[in-house]
Amino acid sequence: MITDSLKRIISYSWKNKVITAKNISLDLGLEKSTVSRNISKLRGKNILIKTDELSPSNLGGRKTIVYSFNKKLGHILGISVEQDGIEYVKTDLFSNVLEKKKIVQKINEKNIDLILGKIIKENEGILGVGISIPGIIENNMVVFSEALSLKNFDLEKTLLLDIPIFVEKDSICGATRYSLEGKNIVYFQLSVPYYVNEPVGLGVGIVIDGKPYYGHSNFSGEYKLNKSIYNKKISYEEFLKKSVSLDEFFEDISKKIGQLSSILDPEVVVVGGNITLISGIEKLRDFVVEQVYMYENRKMKIIIEDAKEFVNAEGAAINVLKNMFLKEEGIEYFCKKVILNE
Repeated sequence: MITDSLKRIISYSWKNKVITAKNISLDLGLEKSTVSRNISKLRGKNILIKTDELSPSNLGGRKTIVYSFNKKLGHILGISVEQDGIEYVKTDLFSNVLEKKKIVQKINEKNIDLILGKIIKENEGILGVGISIPGIIENNMVVFSEALSLKNFDLEKTLLLDIPIFVEKDSICGATRYSLEGKNIVYFQLSVPYYVNEPVGLGVGIVIDGKPYYGHSNFSGEYKLNKSIYNKKISYEEFLKKSVSLDEFFEDISKKIGQLSSILDPEVVVVGGNITLISGIEKLRDFVVEQVYMYENRKMKIIIEDAKEFVNAEGAAINVLKNMFLKEEGIEYFCKKVILNE
């Protein structure tokens, strides 16, 4: 039987990673006998693992047994879809990346379902799938994605998975990746399209007090930039081989980043997306610092991702884990899948 106390202990153990029976009892307000009974059940299912024993105090008593949540009990797949290709990661239950792969290919409404279906099929045995998509997302539906030419595209119905799927906008996934470092994050997703003479995509992921902010109409973070990084029609891969000054672009985009960062005053400001693969991108930080009002008086960390790939894919995987272990329906699914083997 899956009780409320068991579900609460699972969520607590995943969130805290390393726990003791005393911690659980005090923090969750549960009787010691209830905690002991549930720990035995979770150990029997290999969800909790004994990792240490602490000696009793000088006053005597029993040894304290330390447990850890079994991060190897299952895998999560995080997928990032962009116009110029797909990145995906397989993680453990603590979001540590175990495998990662990149596919360079123009993605649109004609091939997205086939490519995603193939990736998921090749990674059988996963507990859940997170998908990062540029555009407006609502209840796993891609309401609109200009970059991928998608409108009212239901990925859940299209893929027909027997495991949970969580579709989220790319900039929110980027912010989610950094939400492990702070509660208030602004993530600027700068996506250079397959052909670099087309406008750079700009999405802003906002996390306030640890929770994604979507806005009243679910359009938070959406902005049309209408500015490209180059005036010739060549692929992004070709462009990366060139030596081109982007100071004019940096100056323009830093004004927008600086204005919004000044208004929101977050703990962490991140500039990410595939634009970070460009040589010299680190200069953008100096441009942004100049545009943040009274930057020297703020406790604000500004990060330009150091050509770090797979950020949105990692964020998509973390989004799955948060839904699975911090929400009632997610914990119930985990219990049925792992404890009841349903």
